[in-house]
Amino acid sequence: MLPTPVPDASTTHQVRGACPHDCPDTCALLTTVENGRAVRVQGNPAHAQTGGVLCAKVSKYAERTHHAERILTPLKRTGPKGSGQFTPVSWDEALGDIAARLAHIAARDPQAIQPYSYAGTMGLVQGESMDRRFFHRLGASLLARTICATAGGEGLVHTLGAKVGMKVEFFAEAQLILIWGSNSIGSNLHFWRIAQQAKRDGARLVCIDPRKSETAEKCHEHLQLRPGTDAALALALMHELIVHDWLDHDYLARHTLGWEQLRERALQWPPERAAEVCGLPVEQIRRLAHDYGTTRPAAIRLNYGVQRAHGGANAVR
Repeated sequence: MLPTPVPDASTTHQVRGACPHDCPDTCALLTTVENGRAVRVQGNPAHAQTGGVLCAKVSKYAERTHHAERILTPLKRTGPKGSGQFTPVSWDEALGDIAARLAHIAARDPQAIQPYSYAGTMGLVQGESMDRRFFHRLGASLLARTICATAGGEGLVHTLGAKVGMKVEFFAEAQLILIWGSNSIGSNLHFWRIAQQAKRDGARLVCIDPRKSETAEKCHEHLQLRPGTDAALALALMHELIVHDWLDHDYLARHTLGWEQLRERALQWPPERAAEVCGLPVEQIRRLAHDYGTTRPAAIRLNYGVQRAHGGANAVR
């Protein structure tokens, strides 16, 4: 089998790849290279999920990489924290300072070093590869991965048996979509395209988020609950589904365990109680429960925001 020819560096050609960023989309990329330099990054129109569309962050990759103001040398803080006082130093000086500091701590107790990080990029080298080798060799403390979504992931495993969810394409068929704990415009662009198609077809979009995000502004309704109170809202919605018998009894009988215990727990959370905890109007909770219980089909798009608080795994459940 003949090897794939390497393009001449003096020609213009496109390189196919995938976005390495840590978001749910994993977009297919086309990078235009001129004279050995990447000059444009765009979505691959031949990939159905990407559809030629990229978020603003990645579509500006080439511009950011080659920007005249891009920082290319380490900066060492020379004033108090927050003062903005930094001085450029060489890589040797920067690495030497960091190595000396780590060595001093490791000589006393290497487990006093905690590598607190996750994956800004999922690339094979930058994403949990070389850094793991380094910190393991050093003997540093171990960090359960991920700091980003461990609680929510465990909640899904205990509830569904695995970290699974509905195929994103199916949201196009929904008549009601709850976007819960997600700024989809910023970090799940292609789901947002599908949600917009559903909206054009008559679907109602509801955003549940403590922050008035770009996504919240584009939805029909925004439930701006207090941070960390998602579980209270979920239990109140269940309360209303139970009281009004907006339930699929056949599904509950054939596919669930622990329904009676959950029912008992949810009935302790009438909308009035949840409204006080969540900081929401009672009628807004009642209306959402009614819409979710009586609209077919309805869907929930859950994201990491729900589980980044005390009791986050239970909120996901």
